[in-house]
Amino acid sequence: MTEHEIFEKLKEALDYQYMYDSLEFGDERKKVDNLEDYLRIIKQEREIEKGFEDAELNRINTYKEFIRYLHDKAIGNTDSLINCFYDNSVNIFIGYKPVIKVLIAGKLYLEFEVDDTKYKAEWQASDNYAVYQTCGACGDDYSGYLLFPTHNDNKYFVLWYQC
Repeated sequence: MTEHEIFEKLKEALDYQYMYDSLEFGDERKKVDNLEDYLRIIKQEREIEKGFEDAELNRINTYKEFIRYLHDKAIGNTDSLINCFYDNSVNIFIGYKPVIKVLIAGKLYLEFEVDDTKYKAEWQASDNYAVYQTCGACGDDYSGYLLFPTHNDNKYFVLWYQC
């Protein structure tokens, strides 16, 4: 069997009628007509799909952990925690982190660590959580960490968020 015959059989088996080289754009974009390019592009597509699968698994795991937290460990006003969670476009569960409480200029901060980096999150008493926030270059995009209280006074449920 020739390489071209293998290429045609593979296209048929994978139900691809045509495929374009994803690295080319505009008029230079060409139809793939050889086995090597075809396999390279299939590999690229699988890597992209794997990235989507990983993101979906992170999202599902975060929802699962948040539900467990609300059921088993949340204290105080859980409505504000739920609203905060759903206000974000992205939430990623980081884990339960120990904190050190510090008063700075009359405000309560929770010191915590993620990946060997220390942060100070300001306590939002009326909302029942602490937040460490950074602002993006456009000024209207935010990300950071949310710390939700548990029954263990010095351990908090931590999310990385983006909105």
